[in-house]
Amino acid sequence: MRVLLISTNKIRVPRPALPIGMAYISAALKAAGHEVHVLDLLWEARELKAVCEKLKQTHYDLVGVAVRNLDNLTFIDPIFFGPMTHKIVQAVRKYTSAKVVIGGSGFSVEPRSFFEYARPDYGIAGEGEDAIVQLASYLESGLGDLGQIAGLCYLRDGRLALNPPSGTVDVTRLEPDRSVYDPRYFEETVAAASDLTRDYQPAIETLQTKRGCKMYCSYCIIKKTEGRGNRFKEPRQVVDEIKRAMRDNPQVREFEIVDATFNYPLDYAMEVCTEMIRAELRVPWYCQLTPNAITPEFVDLLERAGCIRVDLGTDAFTDEALEQLMKGFDMARVVEIDQLFTKSKLEHTHCVFLGGPGESPKALRDSIDFTEKYLRPAQIYANLGIRILSKTKLQRQAIKAGIIPEGHNMFIPTFYVEPDTLADPRTLDYVRDAYLRHKNWYLWWGLKGQRLVDRSVEVIKRVRDMHEEYNYVMKGLPRLEVWGEADESTSEAKLPVLKASGDFSRTVAQARGAAGSCS
Repeated sequence: MRVLLISTNKIRVPRPALPIGMAYISAALKAAGHEVHVLDLLWEARELKAVCEKLKQTHYDLVGVAVRNLDNLTFIDPIFFGPMTHKIVQAVRKYTSAKVVIGGSGFSVEPRSFFEYARPDYGIAGEGEDAIVQLASYLESGLGDLGQIAGLCYLRDGRLALNPPSGTVDVTRLEPDRSVYDPRYFEETVAAASDLTRDYQPAIETLQTKRGCKMYCSYCIIKKTEGRGNRFKEPRQVVDEIKRAMRDNPQVREFEIVDATFNYPLDYAMEVCTEMIRAELRVPWYCQLTPNAITPEFVDLLERAGCIRVDLGTDAFTDEALEQLMKGFDMARVVEIDQLFTKSKLEHTHCVFLGGPGESPKALRDSIDFTEKYLRPAQIYANLGIRILSKTKLQRQAIKAGIIPEGHNMFIPTFYVEPDTLADPRTLDYVRDAYLRHKNWYLWWGLKGQRLVDRSVEVIKRVRDMHEEYNYVMKGLPRLEVWGEADESTSEAKLPVLKASGDFSRTVAQARGAAGSCS
């Protein structure tokens, strides 16, 4: 079977991310004997034209659309990727007879709404390596049972069947097909404008050491995309994969471990570092860590293993917010870890949300004062607000806070920002000025030209327009009942299409009233 895989990710900040998900799917399909072609839309200025040209050049039996994110997850500058996926599906329908399957973490977090919106032939929620091979086999031979393919979404007697994802793919047999990566990812200038501490970004590779998560962050959906437990590669296997990747691509100078959290559990991360030291790997690398599981011994191992930078999932700089986000540590721990890394040779970055649950205007101001006084990171990456996704504690908190109504459609960009904070221009100015004052603090590249309160009003209108566009696309389309839920109504009350009223209008009015000059 000839398969075309399309990577739809367009996010370039802080640097373009290698499409490792598509690379894993390609490896699985090739191992099963299928012919794989790829199209990476990151490098295409006219995405739909590139898709159409690709479809006209070759006959494909199956087209897989990889969706890394629903949107760019950024309240200050939201970009929704759903419409592009919808248009890609339409293009495939127009120019080919190929079946269309959508997958990736962006599809996996909201599979029901995404399927109903984009209308592919199939979707795969969760890990896709086994599912895509089983689906290809079914399409090729007509044999098998679609109901037994983990995570598969498809129409069954006019209803949407949503097979539960398994989260049990054997990671020890997985290695991405790195031949699908565009050579431009490895040009040293590719991320020159987005790194706060370097003049250029050396070419990097990425790899996973494990899948799944056992943490309980209130906003996170890793358990939906990768499973609840941890599945590990052997430390020796990790080192061997790094060696092969570096050998096969001499341009690569560094690598990044892209586990959601490398050091949880800590003993496994220490085993990987120990194996790197034993193998004398001598390759600079970075990773994401939780302050939950860091010891002086671990920091020493990181240094000796060649780690040069860690991104800390700190998430907030107040005890109230940390508790609400279910992080499992407090600010005393944040200070302890910050000091530990400050004394080391490693660069460390705090990644945080501003204005999340429990972060009132006063708390947000206090958190900035505290940061300036007690923390010494190489850089801070921040987002104003947090993207809300369904079936998370953050969704329940947002409903309780009156930010969204019951039944709100989480498929469209939706963010948690404390209403009092969002409507307080002095606090937003305080945040803006602090992030401009510190050259190694990043919030948004447009800070110099606009007040955050003005930007917030503009963004709320933009998000409202996204919902209106969604309503327009969905108008007249038959709503899909879910197989096994025959008694569930498919009216707007049950399958909500957000209207530009209520929560958004109220927030706009609050922000305008507080800003005074906004009209």
